Amino acid sequence: MRLRSVIFSIALVAAAAGCESSSDPILGVGGGGGALTAAEASGDWSITVTKTTNLPCSGALASGQVITAHLSVLADGSVTTPSTWRSPTSGAIQTLAGSVNLSSGAVDLTFGSSVGTAMELFPGTMTSSGTIVGATLTDPAPGSAQVFGTNGCQYTATGSKTG
Repeated sequence: MRLRSVIFSIALVAAAAGCESSSDPILGVGGGGGALTAAEASGDWSITVTKTTNLPCSGALASGQVITAHLSVLADGSVTTPSTWRSPTSGAIQTLAGSVNLSSGAVDLTFGSSVGTAMELFPGTMTSSGTIVGATLTDPAPGSAQVFGTNGCQYTATGSKTG
């Protein structure tokens, strides 16, 4: 009788795992992770920056400033139109491009501004719970002119999904 209960319990767990559809691999509760869907990555994000001393930056964004962004992410993880970000200093809506690795959560985003100017958010990890952690925002992005300040600026960045 006891063996039958054990076998039934194992079969029940196996059936539940086979029906699992969340991005979290252990029945949707506290598993490994990083994996997320395009729908979880898409939406409105709030990114808070903290200036570092890695580059001799001057006249840039202040620590604690927030950049708002709207991401439209396709099933392959590419960030597509109408993805945008809003300048925290001028309020101007700007272009946003890049990718989100839906298997690992790794993000690489380019915040464009006027022609030839851009910042890059890389590396960083987006989670299915609506956060961006471990991110660095570098201004300017490689091969671009600087968006804010002079002499190159770098920030730690954290994000949260707001909508």
